[in-house]
Amino acid sequence: MGKRKVVITGGAGFIGSQLGYQLDQEGMEVVLIDDMSFGYEDNLVIDGKRFGTFVKADVRKKEMMELLRGADTVYHFAGISALPVCQENPYYAIDVNVAGTANVLEAARLNDVRRVVFASTSAIYENNTDFPVKESDPVSPHLVYSTSKQQAELLCKSYFKTYGLEVVIIRFFNVYGPHQDFKRVSPPLTSYLIRCFMKGEVPVLHSSGNQKRDYVYVDDLNRLNQLCMTHPAAPGNTFNAASGKSYSVLEIYDALAGAFKTDIKPVFHRASVFWDKYPNLFSGSRPFPRQLLEKEVNKFSLGDTRHTLETIGWKAEIDLGEGMSRTAAYARTLGF
Repeated sequence: MGKRKVVITGGAGFIGSQLGYQLDQEGMEVVLIDDMSFGYEDNLVIDGKRFGTFVKADVRKKEMMELLRGADTVYHFAGISALPVCQENPYYAIDVNVAGTANVLEAARLNDVRRVVFASTSAIYENNTDFPVKESDPVSPHLVYSTSKQQAELLCKSYFKTYGLEVVIIRFFNVYGPHQDFKRVSPPLTSYLIRCFMKGEVPVLHSSGNQKRDYVYVDDLNRLNQLCMTHPAAPGNTFNAASGKSYSVLEIYDALAGAFKTDIKPVFHRASVFWDKYPNLFSGSRPFPRQLLEKEVNKFSLGDTRHTLETIGWKAEIDLGEGMSRTAAYARTLGF
């Protein structure tokens, strides 16, 4: 019997590349697919060596049919995740995040792929107010990114119910760790702070710094990803990939500043100007509402982890201090 073939879309990204490396080390045949819009060559080399087979390809194209041939499991991580990018170019976001998912699911169905693991997002809970949020809670997102992910989730459920394709949905909360994309446009908080500390720049933060979100370390997340590939109870489920703990912007700042041994202090701007680098959002007679941006910046997140633990036995283990220390140590090896 040959090696288990695993395909990872978004395989040159932060999470996909880390997962690909782990599966490659375990002896699986790993195919990493990425169109390099948001992927990086750096992610395809770990400890000085390349791993798996990299294919530059677009998940929206017909070639997915060939690339998924013989695959046992597909991790569909490819997508446009930067909120202002999605909001400014909704066609692009829907095309990649929704149509791309439909194309991957159909290619998986026709190639008799055993299981598909889909990367969704905690952003889908953006309007929820009861915490910690549970997978069974009703959701009603309205930003383009979170809406596109909800639509993709519906497609996944459709393929599970209609065709019996084993699909698992994982809602990623704020993931951090080595290889995170600190060079990208509109990086998340931890990536942005790393970039500033490495360049000796003063970070510009928005709002008060007291807003809190749930953070999970990438190795913990990828343990969950691997469980979702093998566990018999996983198909048909939606799981929160969360730590069950919320940390404020200032707590994240202090943890990373400590890891970088820097005493640089941040400056604070109003939450309402956070997306000013995207002027098209605020043009015309119907601009993006500033109050909605303030709500997004100050959004609280905390995930309920009981369903994940009770169903497949997973919980996060790496605490924030240790995780940030590992993240900073890796970033220093790269430089900027």
